[in-house]
Amino acid sequence: MTLELSKVAVQVRAMGQQLATREREYADLVEQARQWLAQYADRGESLRHPAREFHAAIPTGEPLDAEFPLPAIPERFTFIATDGAEVQPDSHEIAYYYLVNVGCMVYRHGSQQTPEAYSQPTVGYTEDDVYDRGQRVSGNLLDVKRDLAEIAALAGLCAAEPSDVAAVGVIDGTLIMWTLADASPDYQREKAQVYTQQLDRIRDSGAVVASFISRPQRSEVTRLLYLASENGDVERARNSDHRMKRLPDCAVFETLAPGARSALFVSPSPINHAYYASAHTIHFFYLNLAAEGSAPAVARIEVPAWVAEDAGRLALVHGAVVAQARITGDYPYALVRADELAFISGPEREALEDMVIASLVRAGVRTALSPKKYYKTLTRQGKRKFR
Repeated sequence: MTLELSKVAVQVRAMGQQLATREREYADLVEQARQWLAQYADRGESLRHPAREFHAAIPTGEPLDAEFPLPAIPERFTFIATDGAEVQPDSHEIAYYYLVNVGCMVYRHGSQQTPEAYSQPTVGYTEDDVYDRGQRVSGNLLDVKRDLAEIAALAGLCAAEPSDVAAVGVIDGTLIMWTLADASPDYQREKAQVYTQQLDRIRDSGAVVASFISRPQRSEVTRLLYLASENGDVERARNSDHRMKRLPDCAVFETLAPGARSALFVSPSPINHAYYASAHTIHFFYLNLAAEGSAPAVARIEVPAWVAEDAGRLALVHGAVVAQARITGDYPYALVRADELAFISGPEREALEDMVIASLVRAGVRTALSPKKYYKTLTRQGKRKFR
């Protein structure tokens, strides 16, 4: 063991004391936020413009404190879920390549059919794969490829379903391409267009689409509430360091009844407004997935405008997500399985590396790890100790 725990013991004790104090302050902050939610419930229209400028949740026509009970759930509907994982490229490896693996699950409620499970692995290794606009693909650039692979897989599965049964396509995470945040405007526009073309495919198939975020940490509604407390004065709100601006929205909505959703809001993301067509502008709401008598389990659900603005489609998403979550407890079953199918374990990564080495050897390519990778491999596998 190289970490000397005795040297961090005092710091850990201090952390415990500070977190206990912070928890008491947090409870007071949550109570204040809930009071403001009721107090400013009807101020949505006057707050829309300043909210966007302040990067806060943008109100819709629903009162800020609106609560909508669980709608009737169709006897038959199809729930399609996708999730992705990747193996990042490593310049210290024997070859520069990456892998994106998308897990997919199709669950046909009320059909008595066995759910269908798929995985779609793709290795990127050609010049076109590993370079994007002259940059080597890794980090956020690979995350973009994973996001596009997830939504493309979802669109393909939605298109393959018969149109006479309602279908809901759901990805794990967000419908907003936050992975583009640090990219150039041209790159953002190009990739967002590819992404929203897949949303078009889903809409054209007759299915609806949503994303599911467990334990969401965004603070967009609480920023809106703080802005309301400052009478919509953006400049004054910006210059304040009030903790309300960092309070997670989900804490405010833990009072939702089991199965109920909050009001709809529009995401203030610059990517959402600059590069998504108006039909695809991302809206969101919070949803308590808990069963009666259980502790709150609040998730964030994102949908495009063409779902948010259609009462039937919105009710389908609401009911379908809750129905799926009730199978496992507080997380949609199909998303759990999609994650399992996408996950790439340590032994699988090693097996992939061995497969790559064997392929290169058979092709007559000379292979060698970088010195850094070689010695890390030795020390981490316990094959050599240095004194």
